[in-house]
Amino acid sequence: MRSLILLTAAALAGCAANDGPARQEALAAVPGKAVGEPLTCIQQRDVDRVEAVNDYVAFFHMRGSRVYRMDFPQSCRGLKNDAFSHKSSMAQYCRGDIITTFDTTTRMTTGSCGLSSFTPWELPPKGE
Repeated sequence: MRSLILLTAAALAGCAANDGPARQEALAAVPGKAVGEPLTCIQQRDVDRVEAVNDYVAFFHMRGSRVYRMDFPQSCRGLKNDAFSHKSSMAQYCRGDIITTFDTTTRMTTGSCGLSSFTPWELPPKGE
């Protein structure tokens, strides 16, 4: 059993190392700036739409004008082209929750991704 745990830890460390440079590049390429401290949870009913910027960043556009940036801990491959579902008894998106991505045409699951904190974000004006 111990060798299985070590093998899994080594495999996970390899994935994180491979994700590192691509993740840093993707995070740095996102426009705008933080305008407050990150939140652990946001209410689902207040979310107007979710915009996947790339495999590492999504904007949660809230009713009104507030936007939260959420950086995935690891790549959420395919999120930009797919949809996602989320199950929670609390009607919130929270750090640590898992979303399941799926193809909107076939309705087949394409993966799962963990959520992180939600940072209040100011996007640049359109055209910049």
